[in-house]
Amino acid sequence: MAWLSVTRLKEGPVNNPKNYSWQTAYVSAILDTDKSKLIGRVAEARQAIEHRLLNPIQLDGPEHLAIKAAWKGLLALKAERVNGSV
Repeated sequence: MAWLSVTRLKEGPVNNPKNYSWQTAYVSAILDTDKSKLIGRVAEARQAIEHRLLNPIQLDGPEHLAIKAAWKGLLALKAERVNGSV
């Protein structure tokens, strides 16, 4: 069953072959294991996404879907590693 979630992750909107301006900050946040840097990384990623949303974006287009997925991921990351259990 674990292979199914990995397959879905690889096919998800955040893994679109295009590189979006906010993705570097997002990837830095999700891959950083240093808890002392995590709050700053999450804030940087959120700021990068918010900055991107200041310009027009196609609703339900690939980047919009990727942003929605990334935003949910950042919320989960913050809840799990910063506020909570890990």
